[in-house]
Amino acid sequence: MYNNCGGPRLASYANSVCRTIFGDFSPEDVLGLTYKVQNYQEANLPELSRKGLSADYVERETRRAVAAVSPESEPAAGTRNTTSIWPGIDIDIPTGREEKKTEPPDVRDAVRAALGAGANGLILSRKYSEMRLANLRAAGEAFRA
Repeated sequence: MYNNCGGPRLASYANSVCRTIFGDFSPEDVLGLTYKVQNYQEANLPELSRKGLSADYVERETRRAVAAVSPESEPAAGTRNTTSIWPGIDIDIPTGREEKKTEPPDVRDAVRAALGAGANGLILSRKYSEMRLANLRAAGEAFRA
């Protein structure tokens, strides 16, 4: 789900596509359209790079993914879906100088949100060598709780 670095990445997207395919839109308009299409309720553009995406985003997207593979969503009668949902929780993926940095509460809240929304497991992303031990510890604490 990449909620920590997702804020800076989404802000970069909004600032970039308003100069190309959405040339008639302001960056704020692009972000508003993106939020509407994807059913996001997140920070405004000036705050997005510093705040990242919320644990609520992780919960909503996990619920959406779980619902998409639920037995009720099966297209073929008589089949059983065995798809597991394992959201990727980003831990210390590098971001820009003034952009969101991962903190233990971010990890703890995202892990709780994903598991509370029905995830079968988690992937701690992206590279172990980038991760600070305090953030890994927060993931373990949330998982065990």
